[in-house]
Amino acid sequence: MRSLAAQLRGEGGDSVVAVLGYGSRLFDADPNRHSAYDLVVVVDGYRRFYRALAACGRTSRSGTVLAVANWVLAPNVIAFTDADGSGELAKCVVLSRRHFDREMGARRRDHFCVGRLVQRVAVLYGRDDETVAWVHSRVRWARRDAPNWTLPFIDGPFTADDFCRRMLEVSYAGEIRPETSGRARVVHEAQRDTLRATLAPILEELAQSGALVRAGGDRYQSVRGTSTLARIRLKVYFGWSKASATLRWLKYMVTFDNWLGYLVHKVERRTGIAVQLTRIERRLPVPFLLPRTIRLLRRARGSGRPEDPGAATSAHTPGA
Repeated sequence: MRSLAAQLRGEGGDSVVAVLGYGSRLFDADPNRHSAYDLVVVVDGYRRFYRALAACGRTSRSGTVLAVANWVLAPNVIAFTDADGSGELAKCVVLSRRHFDREMGARRRDHFCVGRLVQRVAVLYGRDDETVAWVHSRVRWARRDAPNWTLPFIDGPFTADDFCRRMLEVSYAGEIRPETSGRARVVHEAQRDTLRATLAPILEELAQSGALVRAGGDRYQSVRGTSTLARIRLKVYFGWSKASATLRWLKYMVTFDNWLGYLVHKVERRTGIAVQLTRIERRLPVPFLLPRTIRLLRRARGSGRPEDPGAATSAHTPGA
């Protein structure tokens, strides 16, 4: 992961502000040798970054087209392969400094960045100490905000571990993702200690302020229910997040080299469902392949799952 980050820094030039690592390869949530590394690349300017990559032969896409796509619906996701011949692939989320600041704050457009970076994150490169401090401050803000969009979907007493698991379930349900309904639990188990150490102090602060109350032992409970207006806002927020995520799948055709092969492989790996492409799906994946892919993902996740953010659930499991 650090090797890929160093190559991105070198080939992206002075436009690269920071590189962050996240995802299953970082916290070992059942990855295999085909799993891509997950990186966030924060840049000063989209055009400069993409032109630098093009000059190194790293993308066949037009730098201008990629920059426009990044401005219209940030972030872009691009493929970046290790140049040492290992074939290791990084799936890179590209954001300008301005967009990273926005998407990790109260003015964010959707849940894409927050849902990923409230989890374990490694700052692999920062331009200077001030930049590293800024990145950490945005991640901390997002984590402190997590109770605002997680607690409305918890009924009854809960532990810090219950909260962390439910937070992941809500995040996963906010997108159409190539994951089965139990993926959030796998991800939670892989980083249980990290999540507890990060988020338990936030819950404790809420208890000390009176926003939560102790419910016996290490359990908490919300003092008051969520208002109807707040629930509507969250429903709209997650509905738009899911719509945005679906639009990004379309955008991958422009931004992500070999996107079709990657998509099919990830769907098969995460759902266990073999995807046999027809000739017309290979030639015209939109509109012929994408709808079928979305149906497969929905079928794999199942109906009535506890991850559904449309309904609250009791998060506490005895013995959990």
